[in-house]
Amino acid sequence: MRVEAEKDSFPTALTEKFMLELQVKVHPHDWKKPIRIQGKARIWEVSFNVQTMDEQGNPEWAPSLFDRLIPASFVKHNGYEGIIKGDGAGAPFVLAFEDIEELRGQRAFRPSNGLYVAGTVLLDFGKAKATADPTPVRCRILNTFSPQKAKHEKSRLDLAYNVTAVVEMNLDNPYIRKNGLAGLLRPGDRIENDTGLFGITAFHPKKTPVVFIHGLDSAPHIWRNAVNEIYRDPELNERYVPLLFMYPSGLPVPAAAERLRKSIQQYRDLWDPKHGSKGFDNMILVGHSMGGLLTRLQVIDPGDEMWKAFFLVPPSELPWLSDEDQKHLESSLKFKPLPCVKRAVFVAVPHKGSRVADKGIVRLAVRLIRLPVETASYAAQALTDDLSLLNPALLRFHSLGLRSVDMLSPEHPFFDVISRCALTTPCHSIIGDRGKPKGENSTDGIVPYWSSHLPMAASEKVVPFGHSCTLKSQTVNEITRILRLHAGIR
Repeated sequence: MRVEAEKDSFPTALTEKFMLELQVKVHPHDWKKPIRIQGKARIWEVSFNVQTMDEQGNPEWAPSLFDRLIPASFVKHNGYEGIIKGDGAGAPFVLAFEDIEELRGQRAFRPSNGLYVAGTVLLDFGKAKATADPTPVRCRILNTFSPQKAKHEKSRLDLAYNVTAVVEMNLDNPYIRKNGLAGLLRPGDRIENDTGLFGITAFHPKKTPVVFIHGLDSAPHIWRNAVNEIYRDPELNERYVPLLFMYPSGLPVPAAAERLRKSIQQYRDLWDPKHGSKGFDNMILVGHSMGGLLTRLQVIDPGDEMWKAFFLVPPSELPWLSDEDQKHLESSLKFKPLPCVKRAVFVAVPHKGSRVADKGIVRLAVRLIRLPVETASYAAQALTDDLSLLNPALLRFHSLGLRSVDMLSPEHPFFDVISRCALTTPCHSIIGDRGKPKGENSTDGIVPYWSSHLPMAASEKVVPFGHSCTLKSQTVNEITRILRLHAGIR
């Protein structure tokens, strides 16, 4: 980024202090015209950029767009392999949009914590025309999400920047984290406001989306290291835009997969309405654990087989289904692969299930999950009607095996179906063995090797960690290696 600077900018610490005090006196929404601030010894007249900006890619931000400005130095970096920050002119800030209703009016989906973007504040101080006149201060907020371009126009002086603080604020916050357990136990309460696809930076039609999907009792924060590494690598940052899918993991797997499918379509319809983006047609999905099963259901064509895993008769012969219910069930169990997905990465995925789901204590815990009203209604009606209409294998499960944890049992007929369906894209496996290599007898503590191994995988990387391996450097390095392969980067 190149900007014109007539003088050296104010030191970082003083810039932070000045901006914090300015926010106390005047809310950023009102930074649309020059503001006079009375100091101890002088009066400051602060002016701003007031241009309307609709996209994140603009080189300079209008501060009135934001609800607050947070010094990046205030944000703790939680477990990152590499921090994307640098010293230079100005002070890095995290710029917060926290009006959720407004954000959701502009986007197909946004988590309720808000949106946070990167900016560097430059304060240029002029001279007062007379002793009694205010000292002019020009406040500029530069977009420093691409720090390789953060340079002064004349002096070529580097700008200070901090991108990792922005990743942290977007992904590793209490709201995102609590979605894990809450989404598992009360999925029906979180379907409307906590299910969808979102990113940090604006979509670019020349960039390829990489969609990260979390697993059971989890949330998008597990991908923060991988997202950070994409932004940290100039070649990957130039070619990819990371997106994250958030959903309540207590939903039945086919229902959650349907919502992922629809979220991808909604995101594209919003940001690529003419469907002309070649990048979007080259999408990669990265799924962890149950999120990998959602991924797999985007790249197979089950025909009628998925329906038959649950029901022995066609939809029209199920007497308890309304037309709307029938449409909903069919869209979950009868679907086509997404043509825009060209590669899949499976991280610790139970392709054949996990015996942990069959343990007695787990089965008792599963009953704490409150199914969405419509799903619970399906189960209740099915159990009180003609049981001959159901796949008898479902009768061994509580609520017909519709809870997500039940669907991870190797005995669930769901796995027999997906094992027979060919994948329509190349795929890669990342498998944990807890540092205890035992070949086919190894396990990550939750998923055994025999379940996570895929013979058709183009590559398989075994990492010395347990099931929760997404933040580990070996896992992240393998994901970025696959992204480089996909982009043709040597």
